[in-house]
Parts: sequence; C-alpha cells; structure tokens
Amino acid sequence: GSKIEGGYRPDALIFFPDNKVLVVDSKVSITAYTNYANADNDEDRRNALKEHRRSVESHIAELNTKAYQKHVKNSADFVIMFMPNEGAYLAAMHGDPDLWSKAYNKQVVIVSPTHLISVVGLASQLWTNDKQNRNAIHIATETGKLLDKLSDFIKDLEDVGKNLASAQKCYDNAMNKFSNGRGNILKRANDIKSLGVKA
Repeated sequence: GSKIEGGYRPDALIFFPDNKVLVVDSKVSITAYTNYANADNDEDRRNALKEHRRSVESHIAELNTKAYQKHVKNSADFVIMFMPNEGAYLAAMHGDPDLWSKAYNKQVVIVSPTHLISVVGLASQLWTNDKQNRNAIHIATETGKLLDKLSDFIKDLEDVGKNLASAQKCYDNAMNKFSNGRGNILKRANDIKSLGVKA
C-alpha cells in the first residue's frame, strides 16, 4: 500500500510493481478554454487562450507548492497533472510551446486523456510482467527443490543397491557353507548318514 501523510488527498494514485506509485491531480479548470472554444472573434479567442494558459500555469505553480508526491510513500518525484479535455491540453501547449518543459522543471507532468491511457496501459503491462517474473522465479525455486529431492532419492537407491549386494553376498556365503562349498553342512550330513546314522 501507499501511505498518504499530512491530510493530502490526491485525486488518484497509479500503482506500479515494487510499491512505486504516481500521484494524479485532475483539478484543472477549463473555464477559460470553454470561452476560447466558444469565442466569436479572433481577439476574444486570443484573450481566452491567454487566460487559459495563465490558469494552467497557476495550477502548475499550486501543484509545485503543495508537492503531493512528497507526502505519498514510494511516490515518483513528480505529480501528474491530468487535463481531462484533449482540446484544452492542446490549446495550452499551443498558447505556450514551452509549457510542458516548464511544468516538468517544477516536478509536474502535464498529461492529456491519451497520455493517461498510455500510462495506465504501461502500469498494467508492468504488473503482468512482474507476475510472470515472480512465477518464473517461483518455478525455478521449486525446480531446484525437486532436483535436490531427486538427488537424495538416487543416493537412497544407491544405498539400497549396496545393501542388496551385501545381502546377496551374505546369502551366497550361507548357501556355500550349507550346500555348495568344500566341507559344506549338507555333504557332512550325507557322510554321517552313509555311516549308518538314521536321518
């Protein structure tokens, strides 16, 4: 999980593997952009665009001051400023081509809906890869344990084989003494029998 300190309430958190997290703020006013989009003439449009850019810059400065990401455990060093309207994002970038880099220098990353979908897709892919990697590590660990057990089992089988060979040798020695070898028990018994002793 990710602990949020100081009573801060970011709009969303995007979690990545290894407890990494991105803080998302989406409280971006698009009132000036709406005026820009609905303007009837070029002058009103220019003025509305300037106001829209100033509004975005003001929010960047506010996020830089609040620094939400510093109050969220394991957060990246920046906060994502989500502009929920693609047109508003493009208009702001058109109003000041350096706006994105200025924001980034203040540890604020401006993203549009298209960008956010890409970030969420990246997070999902990383979680999938993380799960596969963890599964591969688990499989390798379990395989190692299985090989260790097989090695122990083979050693036990070798011991059984040695004991069987030893038992066979003991059996052969006993049979040799009883019926096969020179002066064996059975021959001696037959010799005694031939001398007239009843079996």
